[in-house]
Amino acid sequence: MMKHTLFARLAKDRAGNFGIMTAAILPVLLAVGGVAVDLTQAMDQKNQLQALADGATLAAASAMAAKGTMTTAEAQKLGTDMYVAQKIEALKNSGLSAEQQAAEEAKLRANTQTVATSSGSSTTAASYEVRMKSSYDVPLSGLTSLLGFPTVRVSVESVAASGREGNALSMYLALDESGSMKEYTTTINSAQPTIQEPYKCGKNNKQTCYKDIPNYLTKMESLKAAAGVMFQELGTADPNKTLIRIGADSYTHETKAEERMAWGMANVIDYVNDLPDVPAGGTDASGAMANAYAALKKANVTEKAAHDASGNTNFERFIVLMTDGEMTGYSGTWNSTIDAKVRDMCLNAKSDGLTDLLKQKLKEGKQLTEEEMGKSIRIYTIAFMAPDKGKSLLNYCSSGPGYYYEPTDMTTLVKTFGEIARKAAKTGTRLTN
Repeated sequence: MMKHTLFARLAKDRAGNFGIMTAAILPVLLAVGGVAVDLTQAMDQKNQLQALADGATLAAASAMAAKGTMTTAEAQKLGTDMYVAQKIEALKNSGLSAEQQAAEEAKLRANTQTVATSSGSSTTAASYEVRMKSSYDVPLSGLTSLLGFPTVRVSVESVAASGREGNALSMYLALDESGSMKEYTTTINSAQPTIQEPYKCGKNNKQTCYKDIPNYLTKMESLKAAAGVMFQELGTADPNKTLIRIGADSYTHETKAEERMAWGMANVIDYVNDLPDVPAGGTDASGAMANAYAALKKANVTEKAAHDASGNTNFERFIVLMTDGEMTGYSGTWNSTIDAKVRDMCLNAKSDGLTDLLKQKLKEGKQLTEEEMGKSIRIYTIAFMAPDKGKSLLNYCSSGPGYYYEPTDMTTLVKTFGEIARKAAKTGTRLTN
């Protein structure tokens, strides 16, 4: 009876219960708080890993499409290596020793599976897929460890696909070689980052001294590099020279001699490389656009006959119009007459092969669907560091938002030409997860 009375009295005495309860509950509260922090950290790690996995699968799938002859084993190694290397690079600032980093890399490789597959022919229609699954143990804080969880495993999956559809096409480039193309971009020449600039020095400035200054690429140098990327992409898409025909014409205030349509990239590569390193003259794209339209229009049966002979029962038609300026003719001011003439040429090209109803929609400034544009000449436009009136013209001439580009530096220009080539040839890489 005494024992029960003692317990009853203790239960009724609340003087020290708060301290006892706090002492009992505090570790749990701290652990729960730690769980919330660690779960947030784990989700951040998962998101970072997902981004790394997506980048790695995209790169591997893109490489398979670009190279054509890459084996699945090579693609798998490329994807895994890129993924692991990026994660280990991120760990270098975490305070881990070299031995600990090596151990983390070994665990990450063991918990990462990359599978690449391909189907079709590497020279025509082909598709590629790269799948990656990976898990990683995220270390948790000491607070969460109180609950017995030193780490939490996060898992990611990524799938990227690329394809080479073997798209038959004819493309004509109308390229600006006016005097403004000799101007510098903001991109430094990586092959020769600096050049020497003379300046007067010494007593009474009678001596000539030299100082290093940044060696920026010109717009013309950027154009040649970007066009080279396009030709490489198109050449890879058509290694047998049976799918893609291409021509080109450059212009100042005058229309230069054109490079006529032909199979393969050799002729246009030489043509672009021969553009003057120090260009001169005004700007008038109307003649080059007229030549582009004449080469590709339905009434000119030459292109159809060439594709028929190669077994291409259908082919698409594209013009790529590039300028860094506005239509001035042989002057320094905008010429509304020339601008209007170029717009008319663009409208004629975009209308070629369409029904009267669709032609009327274009005249009214309405945007056609991809399916509606399918039978016309589609125009990609590139306003490279161009003024507002140049942008306005090229925006009008383009076949729609996805056909207009406005690069402001050499890097973006290179990406633009490469993307246009992949779009036209229907090669590309995309995430599918």
